[in-house]
Amino acid sequence: MRSFIISSSAVKIDRYYDKNFKELAIESIKDLEKKISEPLEPEALIISSVAVEHLDRQSNMAGIIADYLGLRNIRVYRVESGEASGLAAVQIAHSLVSSKAVKKALVIGVDKLSDMPNAKIAELYSYLKDSDYIQIHGVSPLSEAALLAKIYMKTYDYSYEDLFIWPFTMHQNSLDTPHAQLRFKISPDSYKESPILAEPLRLLDSYPFGDGASALYIVSEDVAEEYDVNVSIEGLSSSNDVNDIASREDLLIFSAVRDSFIKTLKMADIELGKLKYIEIHDNYTPNAFIVLESIGLADRGKAPELLQDSMIGSAHVNLSGGLKARGNPWGATGIYQVHEIFSALLGEFKKSVLGEIEYAAAQNMSGCGDVSYSIVLKRVR
Repeated sequence: MRSFIISSSAVKIDRYYDKNFKELAIESIKDLEKKISEPLEPEALIISSVAVEHLDRQSNMAGIIADYLGLRNIRVYRVESGEASGLAAVQIAHSLVSSKAVKKALVIGVDKLSDMPNAKIAELYSYLKDSDYIQIHGVSPLSEAALLAKIYMKTYDYSYEDLFIWPFTMHQNSLDTPHAQLRFKISPDSYKESPILAEPLRLLDSYPFGDGASALYIVSEDVAEEYDVNVSIEGLSSSNDVNDIASREDLLIFSAVRDSFIKTLKMADIELGKLKYIEIHDNYTPNAFIVLESIGLADRGKAPELLQDSMIGSAHVNLSGGLKARGNPWGATGIYQVHEIFSALLGEFKKSVLGEIEYAAAQNMSGCGDVSYSIVLKRVR
């Protein structure tokens, strides 16, 4: 059974010192309602948020946002799966709708990182790693990505300057993305001179901290038929890998990314070549190249060479600017990705680049491929 997306919205990612979690979530809903020109009547509300307990001293987020929205007698869920929480929430909504448990599900991704010092946010980010065996030794997704960068460069004979193609392209793509956080160009000099985070990775190899909220309205086929615009979820799957990257069999392929993408394509019954637009999870520069190679868009070690004008082969990649420039508000990121590919299928996002396309995909992971979710959407009408 399929489910359908009939509307989406995305708040511009920024630092909102005057708004809290609930206000950002509700702002995303207002735009959603405008697009379908009627009040939302979901039978289920799924909230994706990674760190609301730490950042806003708030639990029971789904119940509280439902209360703020005036929703009663519905199913409420809060989903947390690290940075992959967004697509995890979409998977819950898809399962509820496709199983006929509900006909309408509202998904909201929201996280707010600007109310804490950067050092505290970095500490919270390290919580993605096993606290007993990995995090306790000071290892974080950032330090893992730095190690992967060194291994990638040594194995495939790249210099640090060769990696610049990714952040450069992402900043170019973000210039005309309305909801992007960093809408400016970068130069080779600014890249090489930005502060070191974990050698060799520098500030411009990383995503920015920011606040964001994005929402989707997912419905059953009979409900979707009442609307002129709808897009079907053709495939949606996930996979996991060893949390400690040093214990993995292959450091330069994210097996969770590879396996979830293969399963999603199989579920959608399409070949990789049918995808003309893909949003990937590029939290750090080396991870972007490894993801591209893990999903099969490039042979091992070839992604930096093959990337040309945001394309690898016939697929456009991260036209939003990706996590690098659009931003990465943790629990909302996967929802932003779906909003972007959904809008592209409707011709409302990057149409001058993409034209009319039938299929698009997104890949959302946590850390360095610890868990990964993939989704394929199809334009129905």
